[in-house]
Amino acid sequence: MLKKIFYAVLLGAGMAACLSQQAEDEETATATESPMLPGPTEEAVAQPDPALFVVGKQRVGNIQIGMPIKQMREQIAPGLSIKDTTLNLEGTQSTAYVLRPEDQPKGILVEQACEENCHVWRISVLNPDFKTAKGIGIGSKYGELQQAYNIQSVTFEEGNLVALSPGSGMSFILEHNSLPSDQLTRLDASTVPANLLIKKILVY
Repeated sequence: MLKKIFYAVLLGAGMAACLSQQAEDEETATATESPMLPGPTEEAVAQPDPALFVVGKQRVGNIQIGMPIKQMREQIAPGLSIKDTTLNLEGTQSTAYVLRPEDQPKGILVEQACEENCHVWRISVLNPDFKTAKGIGIGSKYGELQQAYNIQSVTFEEGNLVALSPGSGMSFILEHNSLPSDQLTRLDASTVPANLLIKKILVY
C-alpha cells in the first residue's frame, strides 16, 4: 500500500516543471475565466468562511478527493473565485482548476482524473492562509512538520524534495535551494534540516 502511495506522490513530484508552473498559475498557465458571477468591486469582496482554508486528509475546505468536478464547480463558496487552467503534464494537456480568495493571487490548484466522469484527483495548496488543523502550511518549518505529523520518508526526485506522510494523506514539498546539490539525494526523514520551509502541500 505504501509503495502505491509513494509511487503516486513521486508521479506528482515528477511533474516538477508543471507544479512550478502552478505556483505562478496566474502568469504562466493558459487559463480562461470560469463562467461564474462577475467580479465584485473591492468594497464588495466577500470574506470566505475560515473553514474553507482547512487542509485535511483527502480534502481542502469543502473540496474533497473523488468529488465530481460538476459538484465542485456548483458549490464554490462566497469569497472564492474559480478559473479553468490548462496544464501540460509530460506532453499531455490536462484541465485543472484554480480556486482562490477573490482578493489574493494564489489559492489551491485542483487536478482532475476523468473516466466516464471527471472527479477531483489531487489538490496542490499554494497559499499560506490554507493550513492543516495542526497549523502546518506554506512557510512552516520541517521541524514543525515533524512534530505535527509522522513523516515516513523524504525523497528527492525530479528536482523536488518531498516529505511523505501517507497517514495524513498529504505530502509536503520543501524549499531546498539552501542545500548543496550533492547532499539532497542522501537526505532522509531524520536528516533533513529542521529549518527548511514548506513551499507546497499535496493532498491526494
